[in-house]
Amino acid sequence: MKVISTTPTSVSRIKEVLEKRAEDGEELGYEQQNALEHAIEFTELNAKKTTSLASKLKKEVSSLTDEAAMKLAEIQPSAPELVKSILLYSKVELPEEEIEKVLITIKG
Repeated sequence: MKVISTTPTSVSRIKEVLEKRAEDGEELGYEQQNALEHAIEFTELNAKKTTSLASKLKKEVSSLTDEAAMKLAEIQPSAPELVKSILLYSKVELPEEEIEKVLITIKG
């Protein structure tokens, strides 16, 4: 299989897809069931709100990657250290003033 492109998606979107499949009577595999349980436990915003917040973050801080913006929108860190930790995962470095913009945007 050849991957042509990828698009970051939120855990809340995955939750919606898996819940819909389960409601439609489709049997979820072991991994899908675990992913659904994880998503139910850890998602706070719905998919639209998460995507909207990620878009706002990208507008405010243009140097964020799509993946980093989505992670920040999902986790909604409340301190600069948490923002830095999340960005380490995405290999993105931001100056302090842009980290503050991220926190202000998340607090909304």
